Amino acid sequence: MVPRNCPECGKIFSFIRTNLCPACQEKDEAEFKKVRMYIIKHPGVDIVTVSEETGVDESKVFRYIREGRISTGNLSANVQLNCEVCGTLISMGRFCSSCNERLTAGLRKSIEAENKKELEEKQKKGPRMYTADLERRSNK
Repeated sequence: MVPRNCPECGKIFSFIRTNLCPACQEKDEAEFKKVRMYIIKHPGVDIVTVSEETGVDESKVFRYIREGRISTGNLSANVQLNCEVCGTLISMGRFCSSCNERLTAGLRKSIEAENKKELEEKQKKGPRMYTADLERRSNK
């Protein structure tokens, strides 16, 4: 666990899986639920209206969309997200499906190359001799 400052309230907390302290995470989750319920009840609404009616900042609504928690398919047609790599229009998340596949494939290759390198280094070192083996050899 790494100590961090919460970007919302400034308190120091132990970072585990989220950038927010537990209190702000709870508040953020409540705001997300409020936004989601508003969008469900008012399909085709725009982000400005969602923000005004729920009291949740527009940047948070966009964050929920980028995180894939809300789809722009439920919002007005003027809400558009672009893939962060190629700029293609997307309905949620950060990347279009083809860029996501390319990024995933590249990451997979990198991990495989790293694993292969580690295996080759272990093989270069050869078999290890442990204390019990040393004792057996010296007793002969």
